[in-house]
Amino acid sequence: MAHEGTARAGVATAPVGPRDGGARLDRWFGWVDTLAFLGLVNLLILVGTLAGGVVLGVAPALAAATVVSRTRLRGDTQRAARVFVSAWASGFGRANLLAAPGLLAVALTGTSLLVLDDAPTVLRVALAVVAGLGVVHLLLALTMDAHYDLRRGDVPRLAWSFLLRFPGAPLLLAATTALVGVVTAFVPGLLPVVSIGAWAYLCTALCLSFYAANDRHLGDPAATDPLDE
Repeated sequence: MAHEGTARAGVATAPVGPRDGGARLDRWFGWVDTLAFLGLVNLLILVGTLAGGVVLGVAPALAAATVVSRTRLRGDTQRAARVFVSAWASGFGRANLLAAPGLLAVALTGTSLLVLDDAPTVLRVALAVVAGLGVVHLLLALTMDAHYDLRRGDVPRLAWSFLLRFPGAPLLLAATTALVGVVTAFVPGLLPVVSIGAWAYLCTALCLSFYAANDRHLGDPAATDPLDE
C-alpha cells in the first residue's frame, strides 16, 4: 500500500509547468513572427512592383524578396526592408534580364489564353503548361542568381538545364504555386496581405533545398555552378 501511495504521489506531482508553457509560448511567437515576416515581404513585393512601373518592377521585386527570404532561411539577422530596398535598387537591371525569358513566356501564353477563349482544350492545356514552365524558369533563375556566384549570361541557361534534369523541382514549384492560388481564390483578401509573400518565401525555400541536394550529390557544398560535374 505504501508503494502504491508513493507511485500515485509521484504521478500527481510529475513536473508540468513553466517549461511546457514557455515552449508553447515560443512556438506561438515563432508563428506570429513568421506571419509578420510574410506580410512584410508581401507588402515589399507590391511596393517594389509598383515602383518599377509593374512591368519592369515585378522581377526586381521578386529577386529582392528571394534575397530577403534566403537570409531568413539561413538564420541570419537582417533588417528586411533595408535589405529588400538595397537588393531591388542594385539588381534592377540584372533581375529584369534574368527574368525576361520566363516573363515573356508567361505574357505570351497568358495573352493567347485570353484571346483564344474558344480554342480546343488540348491547346489551352498546352499554353497553360508553357506558362507554368515560364514561372518555374523565372523562380529558378532568380533564386539561382541569389544563391550562386554566376555570370549573368549563364543563369538562364543553367536554370533551364536544372528544370530539364530535375523534373521533380518544377512539379513541386508548380504545386506550391497552385496551392497558394487555390487558397487565395477561396480567400481573396489574402492576396494583398500575405499570399504573394508566402508564395515567394515557400518557393525560395524549395529552390534552396533543390540546390543543396544537388550540391551534396556533386560532393561539393560550395559549388559555384549548380550543374557542374
